[in-house]
Amino acid sequence: MKNPTRFLRSSACVRLALRRTRPQLVAAGGLCLATVLAFVWMDGSPERDAAKQAAAALARMPATPSVRSDDPARALAHAFTLGERSERESRVRDLLSAWAIRDAEAALSWVSSLEDPSARRSARSTVCFALAEKDPRQAVTLALAHGTDEDDDRGLLECLTMQWCERECGTVVDWAREQPPGEWRERLLSSASFVLSKSDPAAAAQLVSGLTPGSVQNEAAMAVLHQWALKDSAAALQWAEAFPESPLRDRALAEISNLRNWAASLQEVE
Repeated sequence: MKNPTRFLRSSACVRLALRRTRPQLVAAGGLCLATVLAFVWMDGSPERDAAKQAAAALARMPATPSVRSDDPARALAHAFTLGERSERESRVRDLLSAWAIRDAEAALSWVSSLEDPSARRSARSTVCFALAEKDPRQAVTLALAHGTDEDDDRGLLECLTMQWCERECGTVVDWAREQPPGEWRERLLSSASFVLSKSDPAAAAQLVSGLTPGSVQNEAAMAVLHQWALKDSAAALQWAEAFPESPLRDRALAEISNLRNWAASLQEVE
């Protein structure tokens, strides 16, 4: 049996969080906070060319009155001239995050002016995750409004959706159900089911049962089952036994057995 958390690992969200190569870093607390390292180190492009492109984008962007006191566009232009890579990367990330808190719309407008798709995705992620700490619903709304879907950056939307779900799970589920049918909608609902399983695994199980049969539903079921078994293995077992005869049912029953054996071993150690 494969690891029960395969669903989480396989989601685009957590693949972002676990990747420690360019252009992303792991944020404190486990959030998949993408950085703007792609501006200065993206897909093998020379740093000088990437920095020139970012500086050109800054030059094209008009000053934003709402943030003129600090003028983040000029500050970012200066940050790209810093010689020390770690200092440069940290400064750019901090400036974008601060701009997002003060005026996310303006920050994302600047991000949209970047021509390179990798640079846009990285910068957009930095802005959106900074905003999501305060208002995940707005972060999702602005991410969609500023081309996230056009750039095929749905991993970002899955991450933001999970953060939003932590605060307003019912609202998120309703919103996800209104999305056009397809794998994208299924993944949003499966992400919501995992978050919901931490507080109400029975409700999460019901949500999973409404997904289209297939790999997304299977992995969502295993993720919810794992959380449920940690809280109430008897209830989780009853749910798993109701699965139709299939490899998924075998996986589910084996998962519960393994968790029970693990719990028993911990008790023996204590």
